[in-house]
Amino acid sequence: MVSPTSEEDTRKVQTAVIGQAESDWPVFLPYDHDDFDRFMRGRTRDDFYCGVLLGGCGKKLTPKRYTEKKCHFAHRPPVHCRRTETGEASADHLYIGQALRRWLLRQGYQDAEVTYLDPGSVHGGAVEVRFGQGRSQLIRVQLARLSLREWQETRERLADRHTHVHWAYGPYCGLSHNEVDAAGHAIRISCRTEGETREVYVGTQYPDNSLAWSALTECRLSNEGIITPRLDAEPPASSTPAPTPTPVAFPLAPGTIAFTAATELPAPHPDPDGAVIRLYEVDLQPLGSAVVRARIALPHAHPAPPPHQLHVIYSSAHLLPLTQAAPSEPAWLIRADGASPLPQQTDSRWPDLRPVSPPPEPPQLTPTTTEPAASTPRPLPLGEAETIHVLVSRLGVVARARGLINWETLISHAGAAPGDITPDERVRLLIAVDHPRADGKPVLSALVKPALTPEAPAPYFAEVLAGLGWRSDLSEAKVAEVWERERRTAYALAQNASTPELQQSPNTSVQKSATRLWNDAQLVGRIREHLNLVANGRSRIKWKTLLNRQGISPSTVSVKDQVRLLAAVDKPYVPSRGLLSALVKEDGQASGPAPFFGDVLTELGWKPDATTPTMEAAWRVALDRAYARSRRSAPTAQSSPAVPSAKEDRVHWSKLGTTKVAATVAVRRALIDAAQRQVCVGWHTLAAAAGLKPSDLSDKARESILVAVDSPPTYGVLLSSLVVASEHTPVPYFDAILKRLGRPHGLRPIELGQLRKTEQARVFAAYSAAADTTDDPKQRA
Repeated sequence: MVSPTSEEDTRKVQTAVIGQAESDWPVFLPYDHDDFDRFMRGRTRDDFYCGVLLGGCGKKLTPKRYTEKKCHFAHRPPVHCRRTETGEASADHLYIGQALRRWLLRQGYQDAEVTYLDPGSVHGGAVEVRFGQGRSQLIRVQLARLSLREWQETRERLADRHTHVHWAYGPYCGLSHNEVDAAGHAIRISCRTEGETREVYVGTQYPDNSLAWSALTECRLSNEGIITPRLDAEPPASSTPAPTPTPVAFPLAPGTIAFTAATELPAPHPDPDGAVIRLYEVDLQPLGSAVVRARIALPHAHPAPPPHQLHVIYSSAHLLPLTQAAPSEPAWLIRADGASPLPQQTDSRWPDLRPVSPPPEPPQLTPTTTEPAASTPRPLPLGEAETIHVLVSRLGVVARARGLINWETLISHAGAAPGDITPDERVRLLIAVDHPRADGKPVLSALVKPALTPEAPAPYFAEVLAGLGWRSDLSEAKVAEVWERERRTAYALAQNASTPELQQSPNTSVQKSATRLWNDAQLVGRIREHLNLVANGRSRIKWKTLLNRQGISPSTVSVKDQVRLLAAVDKPYVPSRGLLSALVKEDGQASGPAPFFGDVLTELGWKPDATTPTMEAAWRVALDRAYARSRRSAPTAQSSPAVPSAKEDRVHWSKLGTTKVAATVAVRRALIDAAQRQVCVGWHTLAAAAGLKPSDLSDKARESILVAVDSPPTYGVLLSSLVVASEHTPVPYFDAILKRLGRPHGLRPIELGQLRKTEQARVFAAYSAAADTTDDPKQRA
């Protein structure tokens, strides 16, 4: 159990910058009073700032020396700081940037330029160090989490602009395993407290998840990247066999080729890279072309494509010439990672493909009891098309309830008995539910779980993914990662659903159906609140990051909707007022207005004048005024329509030396800590985390803070369910919280208690799973 004293201490500001508010020179204040005295030698109490690059307010900090508790920095009143990362590791991105600059100087590079991306965000965003002639080389240290797609896009973008790009990964970004898959090993970066500073260590991660750590000063630089002592000790690359020349192969666009009448050749054939495959002769038709007889190579583990169905190659695929084929044999081979069956027998995109009819079943001459009755599929009571429609509708209901459903219950809604559906038929139906695969469209099959088990992917979920175009040889960990991501996407899109079900029709634009699921007023309110926080930190934010923070997939938002939403944030337009939309930038943009800012101005009705004759001039003015406006009026959580304010919440935050937003952030952090420790907490703990006394907050104020904490809910669970009153009883306003969050409410006491216990279990499960994915070297040690 954590004592109240230590819990209070950990919320204090432990890092600062010296010199000026915009400095990137970090300092860490040791906890012990003896170390404090050594730390202060040659320094004054006016040397420290809550740095802008720490996400801070830029005001001066005072170092506080204590003998009974941990030493820390403190703001000088009045306090209006929105800094969220204040602990021991909150300046690690600056320590890493400075350490890399010094290290490169010893390597002979004197012109290194350090850039901090999204400073002040969780885990420090990212650090980029450019060096060499024309600063053509780059070290990118990824500290914050990125989606796999963002990571791949960033790699491609940086590789196009630099001669060498060397990647390193922090403890929490969750991408080092992908780097290991791509390069055979990954470079990890971690900081450790040693005396009065944070020392930077570099690790080498291998496919078996082993990590070998060494100090950055022990490493060297080559064209291949950062070379650790562990890498230096490995056999040179020349000792390995020379790679086999890559055969000529033309990449094919996913979704452009269909085939049928697949006939497996007698024996498996080796793939050019040595993998065991299965080879099929098929009738194949590219879009806009004629049918040809060709060969298709699929992974050995891929299910055999039935000859009486149409199949589309949605996965990665390449076309290879068969140079040694006989004149009577096909001249082309397609090597693909997978193929997906279509639910229908014909498709207008491939009009000449005609699946062969399945052979009639031989008559049953004698009864047999050795084969289960479920070995052959029985006709579906509602027919295939209506069954798929029912499954989609039911899964939409499950998504809106943020739940899961087992297959037996799901298929019963279509009037079928589970025993009537073979395993292959079950996979085929679920593939049809989620066909076609598209960006931003959730895989609803992720909501199907095994019966009588905790939340987990169904055993056949990997087969469904393979049928939708994922690789057929995904590891168990990767399947679980995809399952979790698709489940959260389904919940996020269904959260504010205004349509009766998630639209799955292939003839409906995915972007349009996803857009209809939003409540625009709530989304605009959440974006406005977030941009106010960005303005207060005198920073900018990427459009993708802004959407991700609202639980929205960027791929579901068109350029037109982007302009419309940002314009709505700044309406009604007042020329003399700052524009929050000026804070939004494009991915990879260093400075200046975003490419879409001119369209936002047009949407707002801006006209050139003597003060702002150009769009660029209007952007500069809008940006400066947005920053100035944030200093005059600190935003509160009440600015968002998504978090309605109670009239009785009359807290005078300025007299308490804090703001509602700051209190909300502190309470959220304390509740996350409680979730990770699998315990419930009372308001004496939460108030202390916010620097307040429990008596400072009325029940209405507490209710309002908890509503803000869960708007929107992280991981889809309610952290507020962990808050308990005396003797571990529910807080009296939990039902009011449910009502303000749009959840079922007005329940009887026994029902409310059961709901609260269910939500607590979901919170503990979510944060237990989140903790299991942490790549912290200290935790691995």
